[in-house]
Amino acid sequence: MAEKQPDFRDWSFLADGSADQRRAFATLSRHRPFDRLAGHDTGLAGTFPIDIAVEGSDLDILVQADDPFSLAPILDAAFGHYPGYAHRRASAADGPALVAGFTLDGLPVEIFVQALPVTRQMGWRHMLVEARLLALDPSLRPAIRALKQAGIKTEPAFARLLALPGDPYQALLALEPLADSALSDLLSQRRSAMPK
Repeated sequence: MAEKQPDFRDWSFLADGSADQRRAFATLSRHRPFDRLAGHDTGLAGTFPIDIAVEGSDLDILVQADDPFSLAPILDAAFGHYPGYAHRRASAADGPALVAGFTLDGLPVEIFVQALPVTRQMGWRHMLVEARLLALDPSLRPAIRALKQAGIKTEPAFARLLALPGDPYQALLALEPLADSALSDLLSQRRSAMPK
């Protein structure tokens, strides 16, 4: 039986989560970055919502804007005074993006703006697949954290643990349409292949 998933569109569930999630909730509540992005489709993605954050993990804020680069002055005005603030243009597999980074209460923050709705952005889609896998097999969580602490990024860590071939980002997206029963079969194959 899979763990119950929170409503990832409402990050308030972090208030009742792990120590890392509660820290993220406190930081987001104190600095209110989502309020400064009002009028845009936004979402919190990445490692904190699915409780696999490690030291150095960032709060990933996804934003939709028809013209991502038009948000640069808004981000500069809203977040430019925070430590380490910088913004840049980026090319992602699903389209161009404006990326801004800075630090809040010692936590790195990355704001990722694309023309796509948040729920269609790769960061969101990866998180939902990863959340399903973790819900079906909570024993993945410490193994993923260990790989992340060794310097491996999240998607490659999942791909390695599940022996997914090819590009880890695309391999995880290939799991998106699978039913939980098929994901459970994949997880069972992983467990049976592990050394005893």
